[in-house]
Amino acid sequence: MIRIETVESNAQLREFVRFPLQIYSTNSPWVPPIWKEEMKRLDHERGVFFQHSNACLFLARNGKNKPVGRIAAIRFNRHLDVHDDGVGFFGFFECIDDTAVSSALFTAVEQWLRDQGLTRMRGPASFTINDEIGLLIENFEDPPTLLTTWNPPYYQRLVEAAGLAKVEDLLARGMPVEEIDPEFVNRLTRVASRNNRITVRQADMSRLEEEIDILVKVYAEAWSENWGAVPISRTEFVKLVSELKPFLLPECTLIAEYDGEPAGISVAIPDINVAVKACGGHLGPLGLIRFMLAKRRIDTIRGVVGGVLKPFQNKGVESALGRKTLNTIRQGRFRHIEFSWMLESNTRIHRVIDNLNTPITKRWRVYERTL
Repeated sequence: MIRIETVESNAQLREFVRFPLQIYSTNSPWVPPIWKEEMKRLDHERGVFFQHSNACLFLARNGKNKPVGRIAAIRFNRHLDVHDDGVGFFGFFECIDDTAVSSALFTAVEQWLRDQGLTRMRGPASFTINDEIGLLIENFEDPPTLLTTWNPPYYQRLVEAAGLAKVEDLLARGMPVEEIDPEFVNRLTRVASRNNRITVRQADMSRLEEEIDILVKVYAEAWSENWGAVPISRTEFVKLVSELKPFLLPECTLIAEYDGEPAGISVAIPDINVAVKACGGHLGPLGLIRFMLAKRRIDTIRGVVGGVLKPFQNKGVESALGRKTLNTIRQGRFRHIEFSWMLESNTRIHRVIDNLNTPITKRWRVYERTL
């Protein structure tokens, strides 16, 4: 018999957070979170998400009182403010290979979302489109890069058994750095050089607060017309940057200016998941040593975000950012680059990436159903 319970105590929250260890072996490609930060993130009193929105966490237990699954029902208020579409989300889904368990979990989410007055369920998103999102459905061999997800293949069957269907796919495209075509970079250089009103500079880490304002503004405006887009709050962006600051490369955190005015951004981040996996998600004294030793092995960089404000599009800003980013990566220590994620429906960005002859390497699916 399957019993679903709402997470209310710290002990239950700890079980919720640690449950993935029952699903994933140390030999799987899955990468654990930083456990201390994950506890804080999911705590209603401490998590940044709960400052503006709400979620309910559920644990599934079997007849022996052992946890066999988990899920979160999510009301993301800023999504509703922007889109007014009645969409609630499910996230943090982990489950044994048993449709009875997954069905009970999804039923709990559906009821909670209905009680919130919502009419559609979408996910997985943990918590939002600006966090980890999508169910991996292609390429289970390669490990996930920073801030992307990995799950067992059978999750697709469990999710679809709950009546959820594709609403959008998210794609990763990757390639060896040595295969970046120098002629393509030269073409970008020629296009960018036609307009001397464009400059590209590194983010100034000594005045990061000011730079964050630029990054948040450009990210929000440049992505505003993309499917499902919701502006990231400054608080959330500051938290993300503070966590990643030790690993940010100024030469790969770029701001383009047009006549001195911010016009676009490009951010690529070393894939620290190699080090996070090595320390098992623990950053105590021993874990930190393991992290730092593994950090030397990082050879992949992830192109996380790039965007140009609409008034400056098609004026060479994209080319200037692309040239600077690709040249920096070609001259660095990285052996592989992954661009992720990109909406399958974003044909504009795919046309750009097509010039690199970069194949699709991973696919995550976002599902939806009417309640």
